[in-house]
Amino acid sequence: MATQVEAARLMVYNAARLRNSGKPFVTQAAMAKYFCSTIAEDVASKAIEVLGGVGFTKDYPVEKLYRDVKIGRIYEGTSNMQRATIAKALLDENH
Repeated sequence: MATQVEAARLMVYNAARLRNSGKPFVTQAAMAKYFCSTIAEDVASKAIEVLGGVGFTKDYPVEKLYRDVKIGRIYEGTSNMQRATIAKALLDENH
């Protein structure tokens, strides 16, 4: 899980670096958004599994984190929109 989070973090840093240097960054930002939301959901799900049945109770913050990451797949652009942005950029590169 830590490896996945670190990879997601580096994608965000790369998109920010491109933005700060005035280079095109939209594709990398869309990739980072898509990947981070996917990883966040996967890691939160695994965290609930680690805790077992109590992971779903409100006694542990992981239950709220899981609900929050589910909305992250929709908020600020759905995963489908991010994939469309990535695909369009890749198709534009090849023409």
